[in-house]
Amino acid sequence: MGIAEHFCLLLSAFCLLPFSRNDSARAAVPSNAGTRKGFNVNTSRYIVFALLLVVVSLPLAAQINDTYVIPASANTGGNFGTRWLTQFSVFNPQLDYPLTVSVTFLPTGGGTGLERTFTVPANGTVLSDNILDDLFNIKNGSGALLVATFPEDNPKAPNDVISRSFLVTSNTYNNVKSGTYGQTIPGVWAGLQDFKHDGISAVAHGVRNVANLGWRTNVGAVNLGRSNVTLRINVYNAAGGTVIKDAPLDLPPLGHRQATLPVEVDGGSIEFFVDDPANTAVVFPYSSTIDDLSGDPTYQGPTLLASAKVLFKMGLPQPLTLGRKIDSDFARGIRDTATHLGEATIVNSRVR
Repeated sequence: MGIAEHFCLLLSAFCLLPFSRNDSARAAVPSNAGTRKGFNVNTSRYIVFALLLVVVSLPLAAQINDTYVIPASANTGGNFGTRWLTQFSVFNPQLDYPLTVSVTFLPTGGGTGLERTFTVPANGTVLSDNILDDLFNIKNGSGALLVATFPEDNPKAPNDVISRSFLVTSNTYNNVKSGTYGQTIPGVWAGLQDFKHDGISAVAHGVRNVANLGWRTNVGAVNLGRSNVTLRINVYNAAGGTVIKDAPLDLPPLGHRQATLPVEVDGGSIEFFVDDPANTAVVFPYSSTIDDLSGDPTYQGPTLLASAKVLFKMGLPQPLTLGRKIDSDFARGIRDTATHLGEATIVNSRVR
C-alpha cells in the first residue's frame, strides 16, 4: 500500500481576485536589533492566487512534496526578556518503508551551513522541541531550514517525488515560566525570484508595528542563491496608502536575515519583491508580529501575487507554476555546500 491509499485529500480550486495597488527584521525569530532603509517598485493591477477547498480528490503533488523550506528557526534570546526556540515535526505518510530526511541549516548572516539526517519510521513522526540544539548542537543562533528526502538516502523507496514525500511543520515559540507563546511556521516550497524577470511579488497582511501599543513586527527571508540579493519591501496602511516604498533588506548567499520593520503601521500590509540581476536566487520572505506585553508572536506567511499578464500565459491560468518551486535536485546542490554531521539518533520519536 502506498501514499495514495493512505491519504484522503481535498481538491483545491483556484480563485482569481483582482485588486488595485496605489502607485503614488528580525521577524519570525524576534531579534534584538535590526536595520532597515526605504524601498520602491511600481505595482498596479494584481491577481491574488487563493486556494479554495472542495470535497474532491487532488493530485498528491499539490498537497505534499519531497523538499521544503522553513524560512526561520531559532534558539536564541530576544527583546524584552523573550527566549525563542523552534519545535520541529516530520511525518512520514509512506506505509511500507521509513524515510531518511535531510535537514540543512542556513545560518542568519550567511556562512557555511550544517546538514544532518534522521530516519522517520513508516507512518511515523519525529519531533524535537528545540531542533537547532537537538540536531545541530546550536546553543545560541538562528537561521532557516532546508528539509528534503534524496533518492541516494532512500534506496528502498521508489525514485519519484510522491514516494519520497513527507510533511513538515515547525513552531517557533517564546519559552517563559508562565508557559509558551508560539507561531506556526510551515514548510513551503514556492519562492520568489527576480521581480523584473518574472513579475511575481508576495504580500503579508494584518501587520501591526506600533511601539506605543506594544506591537513590533520583524521582516526576514532566506536566500537560496549563491550571491547577495536585495529583498525590497513596500508597506501599505489599512486604507491602501503607501507608507514606505522600496526599502531594501540585503540577503547573504545561502543565508537568512531578519530585521525590524522600518516604519510603523497598524493593520496594514507588506509587499515583498526580489532584486536579483543574476536571476538565480530563490527567496522565501516572511513577517512576524510580536505582542511585547506577553511575548506572543503571530507569523504572516506571504501569498504570491502576479499580474494578469504573468498569470495568464498563453491565455491559460498557471496557478500551479506561480513562483519557483524547489525540488530535491535544487536542494542537493545546497546540501553539498554544508558541513555534514552524519545521522542523528531517534529515541522514542525524539531527536537526540
